[in-house]
Amino acid sequence: MPGGTTRRAALIAAASLAALGAAHAQPSPPPPADSPVRIGLLLGLTGALAQASEDIAYGFALALDEVDRKAGGRALHVAVADTFGRSSRTAAQFLRLVQEEKVDIVVGPTSSPEALVVRDAAHEAGIPVIVPNAGVSALAGEKCSPFVVRVSYANDQIAGPLGTWMMRSGRAKSAYLLAADNPSGRDHVAAFRRSFIAAGGEVTGEELVPPTTRDLSPYLGKLKLVRTEAIFASFFGDAAQLFLDGAEQFGLRTLKICGPGWLVSTLDLAKVGSRAAGIIGATAYLADLDIASNRAFVDAFTQRHTRPPTEFAAQGYDAGRLLIATLDALEGNVANRRAVAALLARTPFIGARGRLAIDPRTNNVIQDIHVFETRKRPGGEGIEFAPLARIPDVSASADQCQMG
Repeated sequence: MPGGTTRRAALIAAASLAALGAAHAQPSPPPPADSPVRIGLLLGLTGALAQASEDIAYGFALALDEVDRKAGGRALHVAVADTFGRSSRTAAQFLRLVQEEKVDIVVGPTSSPEALVVRDAAHEAGIPVIVPNAGVSALAGEKCSPFVVRVSYANDQIAGPLGTWMMRSGRAKSAYLLAADNPSGRDHVAAFRRSFIAAGGEVTGEELVPPTTRDLSPYLGKLKLVRTEAIFASFFGDAAQLFLDGAEQFGLRTLKICGPGWLVSTLDLAKVGSRAAGIIGATAYLADLDIASNRAFVDAFTQRHTRPPTEFAAQGYDAGRLLIATLDALEGNVANRRAVAALLARTPFIGARGRLAIDPRTNNVIQDIHVFETRKRPGGEGIEFAPLARIPDVSASADQCQMG
């Protein structure tokens, strides 16, 4: 039964946290100076999150390879753990990395539900964590932790600026909000609603869709009866494809469709082609950003993987760049984990997105947000992401964050 499964997962997580707390209570001697820094890479490499997780891993590996897997005078050893994208498995895999692999720092996970599990485990055990993707806003709010630093984004950094831009640019004065009923979807709807209304827009309705839904017809069909200029949609991967198919089926492509960048980027663009044209997205990264660090990153990634990098690859790369910069500043001394975590949050670094810094109020990256529109490629098949606006130096909301 689902309830039983949930209770078992909670018990497993609680037992794992208790074990981590006990391990943290036992002081351990510092490692020999010539031993490697041990890094745990905790990602959902199997299942629905596999594509995004694989790109995070590719970007992270590229950053480490650029310095020959050495930083702060010490070699870097990476131990990989696969969460399968399941929160119920995440705590156990985190525990394995800490107790069996003896990692000094963890990089991960992929999704927001997993990130909340990792946050509690890391906070209890005192293990520094760099989050390379999950956007759940609570990590910068009531669930912030001095041991958890995020280099990707908070969901309100993406959806909030998009809501303001849609209204102020004149693209839409009214919008219907539709999203998956999960932490990311709820965050996106709340942030878009708040900023869109503050800018003078009207929300004509909103609905959250259970994550297991395979037929969006009941949700999209009713939109035929709603007077609205735009739809804000937050879906990822297969769900994004279902949304696009349904929007076409019900003749909704005459409306402005907008959402987080992965509403488009997680589609199979080779199959979708120009059908995705006209969607407006907001993202922290575009592969054609014209800055030196990104040009070098794109060239290196494309040479290695014969395709341009995604935003997930860029975030994995930037997680690696922050790790390297911090280890260099520490001269490889990771014995004091609280000091390591504190320096992760204070060390500026240069990544694919350029020069970045962490906001000490939230331990979340401060960054530019880019609004783009998908357009048909001139004289060819497929689409391209055409930049429309750059919104500089966007911070996550610091409401309810109390660093302990």
